[in-house]
Amino acid sequence: MALASLLPGVAMGTTGGYHLTAANTHISFEVRRLGLRLFSAEFHQLSGDFVLDGSPEGGAMGVVVQMGSIDCHDAGWNVRLRSPQWLDVEKYPEMTFHSRAIHFDGAHRATVEGELTLHGITKPLVFTFSDINCNFGAPDAARTCHFSGRAQIRRSDFRLPHGFWEGGDLVDIWVRGV
Repeated sequence: MALASLLPGVAMGTTGGYHLTAANTHISFEVRRLGLRLFSAEFHQLSGDFVLDGSPEGGAMGVVVQMGSIDCHDAGWNVRLRSPQWLDVEKYPEMTFHSRAIHFDGAHRATVEGELTLHGITKPLVFTFSDINCNFGAPDAARTCHFSGRAQIRRSDFRLPHGFWEGGDLVDIWVRGV
């Protein structure tokens, strides 16, 4: 999927843009059962863009994650998570997020409203970002963007296993710019 299609109405390559890659952005999630972490995992292949258009609420964020790159640091769980019983990465190789609106609360906090497509289902999702520190005015090679974002989904909303033995229904998603 072309990243430009994830960012409608925003000019790519402007001075307010930052390309997200696995080298500078970490996407992970955590599944809990009875309030305790059952397992966590991260994705090693992703691509996206974060663009600001200069207005206090302007900009867009779009990310494409390769689901086969999931890694929970346990070979058995990796196979299980990629299988048709869980994420079915052969049938659904990508997870995408694209923003509809970015609302800033000061210079270093924002709420990003958008849509997450996971397991063939698209649902609204709201990320809360903090510690935003980007130097979009620097030349492309010198640009950095540090941030920490969090959202929460229900696995049942995406037809993913969520019973007691598979862990709870709630999943915390973390996106960090490093």
